[in-house]
Amino acid sequence: MSALFKRAQVTLAGMREVSSVPNNNGYLIELERVSFAYPGGPPVIREFSAGVRRGEFIAVIGPNGSGKSTLAGLAAGLLVPVAGRALVDGLDTAAPAARDEIRLRVGLVLQNPDNQIVAARVEEDIAFGPENLNLSPDQVRRRVEHALGTVGLDRLRDRPPHLLSGGEKQRLAIAGLLALQPSCLVLDEPTAMLDPPDRRGVLRVLRDLAAGGTTVLLVTHHMDEAPLADRVWVLENGALLADDIPPVVFGRPKLLDRLGLALPPAAELARRLAEKGVAVPEGIVQKEDLVRYLCRVLK
Repeated sequence: MSALFKRAQVTLAGMREVSSVPNNNGYLIELERVSFAYPGGPPVIREFSAGVRRGEFIAVIGPNGSGKSTLAGLAAGLLVPVAGRALVDGLDTAAPAARDEIRLRVGLVLQNPDNQIVAARVEEDIAFGPENLNLSPDQVRRRVEHALGTVGLDRLRDRPPHLLSGGEKQRLAIAGLLALQPSCLVLDEPTAMLDPPDRRGVLRVLRDLAAGGTTVLLVTHHMDEAPLADRVWVLENGALLADDIPPVVFGRPKLLDRLGLALPPAAELARRLAEKGVAVPEGIVQKEDLVRYLCRVLK
């Protein structure tokens, strides 16, 4: 992936006007028995069926090689299934005529933010997409200001991107897509290269976006990030093993252990306390819930 992908995404999208497509099942993204294989290789995604509702926050977890990044590409319309259908707002990603419209509805955030930065200043990078949609200067300015405020880069608008921290760069990549006003963000391990403070900054942005109604599909290998989602998908060898709310998914430690996945730290500590006879409530997966419980008990 390179900055050319961002250029192609916004330039091609600007050539078509988004049409209204009926989609009454409540899913913004729907995968119907989707399979995918890279040329000359074995299947990476196998008979995958699931959907992401509008405004929903989904976390995707699984061991290395389970197909998480490939699934992100399929959900964003960057990859086309070899079998089954991938639909975005009712549009088939395999239909060439629909691909430009799909790129307006779904934004893909990559692991390395440097691959999505195209301008010499923060503000200019965010404006790149709207300007290629042939919007008026006032419209571009409003979108840039909104995106800057959303990701918390207002005071860095004039800074060259290469002087930003890793987390600030990732927030800039998100802002560049937010300026295109997509319905959904698909993020492929966006915090993998970040230190803890930068990770927290990116996650705070994602939580706020989800709370504001933006659909979020987050691929992650950090188990403490998955409990932030409304639902968690667990993958193994390209197949969907589990699709449920975080307390249910992380209430299956044997399954996670078999996959080589750890429990989120709060869930692991709660489990160990329960083994010592402490009456910890079931379903604790976030540290805030565990802290509240311990404060109440210790008080």
